[in-house]
Amino acid sequence: MYVVELDRPWLDTPFLFQGFPVSSATDIERLRGCCRHVYVLDRPPAFRSERRDAPSPANRSRFFTRRLNIRPGGPARPHPSTQDMAQALDVAREIYTNTHAYIGRVLEDVRLGEGLDTEQARAAVGKMIDSIVTNPNALTWLSLLKSRDEYTSFHSLNVCILSLLFAQHLGLAPADLHELGLGALLHDIGKMQVPLEILNKPKPLDPPEMALMKLHPTYGYEVLRAKGGVSARALDIVYSHHERVDGKGYPRGLKGAAISRDATIVAIADVYDAITTNRVYHSGISPHEALRLMYEHERGGFREEMLEQFIRCLSIYPIGSIVELETGEVGVVMTINQTDHLRPIVTLVLDPDKQPYAGYRLLNLSSMGRSSHPIAIKRILQSDAFGIDVQALVRAQYQVA
Repeated sequence: MYVVELDRPWLDTPFLFQGFPVSSATDIERLRGCCRHVYVLDRPPAFRSERRDAPSPANRSRFFTRRLNIRPGGPARPHPSTQDMAQALDVAREIYTNTHAYIGRVLEDVRLGEGLDTEQARAAVGKMIDSIVTNPNALTWLSLLKSRDEYTSFHSLNVCILSLLFAQHLGLAPADLHELGLGALLHDIGKMQVPLEILNKPKPLDPPEMALMKLHPTYGYEVLRAKGGVSARALDIVYSHHERVDGKGYPRGLKGAAISRDATIVAIADVYDAITTNRVYHSGISPHEALRLMYEHERGGFREEMLEQFIRCLSIYPIGSIVELETGEVGVVMTINQTDHLRPIVTLVLDPDKQPYAGYRLLNLSSMGRSSHPIAIKRILQSDAFGIDVQALVRAQYQVA
């Protein structure tokens, strides 16, 4: 069965989305923990990128549950103030800009068959780890920067940031973060051995071209192994970030436990960044849409508990989401509030009449500075709502090239 509606607001429950399939006894136990009844369909509705309307009563059934006391838990971090966030962004901007320049040089050197400075890569990863530990939101906000023309370099950097954020959420030790970050930063280095006409083709690849593209993890593994000084863990990430637990990945068709946790972390971040990015052959979708799409269509390829943890890591309102407040104002989410997921910091873009604000205004929804009670988010909007360009907002606000 497929749950389409609860008997209470879904934000009051531990469920990631209001629409989700019931595929195990554990799912039923979780439903019993917080709902008396839910409404279900006998099959999942087709995924649509636009907002899904609830099915009419004639097309759904009520499923009654037994109450159990099951509630979710998880680590919490203090939510930064707008001033703390601004300061963290100043530091993160320099790290982001310098690391992007570095990875651009590395990719070009590999394309030309020249040497590879992995020590500089390790130093860059160390700085990113320090930034994420201090304020995980700052680099994540900058990871919204994308480019059709420099896809591989921006993608490599953003996957590294997302992987480190996810790994910290999972509680990996600092030493593990360094090895994972190195593998994530260099995960697509093998693409430099793939012809440019295939990498930049503005339409789907034909079978021979796809066969060449699927060799890039092997190319990357061989380049780094020949270089030396790269750990087996980092090499495995480069080699295995396209493997899937159902055996349908590549290049080796690994299954289940044969795929490491590190490779899975980077693989999930890789898919998320790819589908939220405008590329030569498709337009990116919003963070919220991407998480729903991954949850509904990628669970066969990833361990379900890892995918759910990634969604929890990025929160109910992922950074970069365009939201409408109960005041009518429209803004872009720029932090994850681990102590109250409903109240992040947003950059206000439009006033209640949907007219652009002059300049950028940061609003901490957990603060009562503007009214007698905190302002709430009313709804998440589509990725192109009101013509808002999130990447342009980030670039203009923080002068990132």
